[in-house]
Amino acid sequence: SKPLVTRTTKEPVLNLSTGFYDHEGRFAGVINVTLLTSYFRGYYSDLVADDPGLAVNLFREGGEIYTRWPDIAGAPDRLSPQGPVLTHLRTGEESAQLRGISSVNGEDSFLAYRRVNNYPLYVGTGMSLIALRNDVLTELGTLFAMGALPVAALFLTATLALRNARTALQTMESLEKEIETRHRAEEALLQAQKLEALGRLTGGVAHDFNNALMVVSNNLHLIRRAAPGVATKQVDSIARAVKSATNLTRQLLAFSRRQPLVAEHVVLQEKLPSIKDLVSPAVGSQIQLDVQVDAATAPVTLDLAELELALLNLAINARDAMPKGGSLSIMARNATAAEAGTSTPTDMVLIDVQDSGTGIAPELISKVFEPFFTTKAVGEGTGLGLSQVYGMCQRLNGRAEISSELGVGTRVRLLLPAAAPQVQQASASHPTLAPLGKTVLMVEDNEEVAASLVPILESLGCRVTHVDRTAKARQLLERGDQPDIVLSDVVMPGDMDGVGLAQYIRQTWPRQQLLLMTGYAEQLDSIRGLGFEVLPKPCTPEMLYTALAKLTRAHSQG
Repeated sequence: SKPLVTRTTKEPVLNLSTGFYDHEGRFAGVINVTLLTSYFRGYYSDLVADDPGLAVNLFREGGEIYTRWPDIAGAPDRLSPQGPVLTHLRTGEESAQLRGISSVNGEDSFLAYRRVNNYPLYVGTGMSLIALRNDVLTELGTLFAMGALPVAALFLTATLALRNARTALQTMESLEKEIETRHRAEEALLQAQKLEALGRLTGGVAHDFNNALMVVSNNLHLIRRAAPGVATKQVDSIARAVKSATNLTRQLLAFSRRQPLVAEHVVLQEKLPSIKDLVSPAVGSQIQLDVQVDAATAPVTLDLAELELALLNLAINARDAMPKGGSLSIMARNATAAEAGTSTPTDMVLIDVQDSGTGIAPELISKVFEPFFTTKAVGEGTGLGLSQVYGMCQRLNGRAEISSELGVGTRVRLLLPAAAPQVQQASASHPTLAPLGKTVLMVEDNEEVAASLVPILESLGCRVTHVDRTAKARQLLERGDQPDIVLSDVVMPGDMDGVGLAQYIRQTWPRQQLLLMTGYAEQLDSIRGLGFEVLPKPCTPEMLYTALAKLTRAHSQG
């Protein structure tokens, strides 16, 4: 409360009130505590007894003074709104040390104040410069009277004490920063562990989903071969659904960072508008999404899934910055020479992502690309989205730039190296599937995948022997049944997986041709690093044919 005076004893008091509730959470009444401000006056008088030049007061955030020590006759009962203390208080500073004209005694003073916990109460102190100067002069006179040497010793002692105090303060501040840094690192580790768990879960689901897609894709191919004119519309619809599901799986793997980087020639005029279908569900219906690509935009060479992930991360950040809706635009064009920082404007392609959100504080702009740094509340952001965008641009020898204004919005610009246009060769995308005439030992534990793969291989002119365990494949090979090609899935039950089988075959029969398949996208790079040919699931019959034909040519040339 503001300062009050009791009706009975006419004593100045301070009231504090709070509600209380019963065990069922219902309002049960108010607790009111009345404090005599004379208690504080007595406390302050004892506190500053050894320093009579020091004044202490207790005041409310509006400037009303509850009590002060010492009592000054005719002193105002509130601080001046134009005084130094209330001027600083209005800026949001809950504590300060300053120099100014005291609104209580009108003297030039050293002033200090600090808020009392979460109450709208402040304790203020003041030391008149005149009184302080007189005290100092008195002390100096006494010291000089006692002799210059003791004065010098005392001055040196005071200087060392002040230096030690400053060192201790700096050490404490460094310790607090270290504790904060460690806390952030622990939170970052927790977020990284969550992402790793999500990636493993997504990878496992994608493996099973890829197997199912491969069954559908292979049987669809067989239906087209067996009955080319039957239910063409329905068959084409199934093919489009398989392609869409394959792209969805790839996007999930990219989001969980389980998808290896596969650089490809990307024409943004063709690919960027389709990204709108990926971004729209993420931003919601309250945000107006606009995607435009200039017709003259040069192509780029990058991993399309990584670009999709980068734009999805930026869209999610924009959505979080616009809780009540807004607009998000994704524009692509050739960068100007000034924007690209090169002599030729077409050397760089600019992808401009701009939102109308709340914006980012200027002092945080330099940190937003740092891994695990986030402006969102705990649990609402990982701090990895913008770092992924920055990392992608750096890997492509490009750069990412960000600008923001509070209350206006944020703009992120991706500058990527342009690639030379490519001539489309339709004949190369549909090779003639001439019969291979090879024997194939197929190792696949999924019966449905095997049942769809066997007729595909037979349609390619291969004689197929199927086993569902690597141990059975070893038995066939060890008794002399050597096929032209061993085709094996990577993930297999038993004590040896497909990679182990391939390594065993390479050591025992170095000239044996090997081809592996996997639905775990993150295994592709590591398997290729071992020197084995590997196909991702699902793969089309054309991809399978191309890989088998490549092995055949390599074997004949060897």
